[in-house]
Amino acid sequence: MMYRGARYNLGQEGQYGSMGGYDIEGTRPPSDKSLLRGAMKPPEYDEASQVNMCELVLLPWFLLALVMLCYLIAGANGQIAVLWIMPSVLLLIITYYIGTKYSLGDSDEVVLGFLLMMAVIIGTGVGLFGNFTSLQELHRINQGASFFNVLPSEPAASKLDASSIVFVNGTRVNTGEFFGFTDASSALAPVYCVAPITSGEVGFKRIEYWAAGINCCGPNKPFTCGKVQSQNAQGGLLLAPELQEGEGGKFFERAIHGALDKYGLVGGNDYILLNWMPDPVKYRDDLWHGGWKLFAVFGGVYLIISAMVGFVIYPILKSS
Repeated sequence: MMYRGARYNLGQEGQYGSMGGYDIEGTRPPSDKSLLRGAMKPPEYDEASQVNMCELVLLPWFLLALVMLCYLIAGANGQIAVLWIMPSVLLLIITYYIGTKYSLGDSDEVVLGFLLMMAVIIGTGVGLFGNFTSLQELHRINQGASFFNVLPSEPAASKLDASSIVFVNGTRVNTGEFFGFTDASSALAPVYCVAPITSGEVGFKRIEYWAAGINCCGPNKPFTCGKVQSQNAQGGLLLAPELQEGEGGKFFERAIHGALDKYGLVGGNDYILLNWMPDPVKYRDDLWHGGWKLFAVFGGVYLIISAMVGFVIYPILKSS
């Protein structure tokens, strides 16, 4: 007797059959197409449940590249919160993944989880290094304005929002009229050094801009702050705010007053302290190029390392 829409097949021993793709007891046979490799499978499907080589090599590298890319973009734009939230969330997700797979007894997935965790930790370390060495400074410079062809006689009050200043040709730092101030109450106190930026003309006395630095001058030491010895230096970057805050700002101001009194100079209503250098714009561009090159080179190196680790671990997982 035939039934429409139903199919009945005897098993090898004639004990089991299927009706509409199900066995007699109503359960579907195991599938090697399961998306959850950690699900229970009979022995003949063990190979399908293992992590493959591409996952061992590419997934950790992809996470590391993702972390470093986020650090590059967020660091250059001063989004400090992203630098901590993003790796923290990834580590929490990976920790949950490892715990779940460990409870299911999926040792290959646990190994993959640890490789992912290591990639995030290493990527975070490299990202922090890149931020501390270049990207934070790049963001600080990009926050201010850049001025070009500035005369040393122009009022500093009109340039207080500057992050970089390039002066007209002929501008120089008068290193012969430097002054250093230190806290005499402490033998280890730093020396706050300033020297006037002038047009080079005789009789130039009104000083609006100063080359400045810490521990780069002294009673028996010439003024060497920044790149004042370079003949090509025509400008500078605003001295880092952390050096001008608190007591640092007070001591720099005293150094300026000392120079004014000692050399008969006249100070403007405001002043700007600069880290003297040949090309502030090139310096800013080098910070950006240095940041992304660091991440790109390390990303390539880590891909090779990840491949080597994968070739070592994969045969072990496959034989287990």
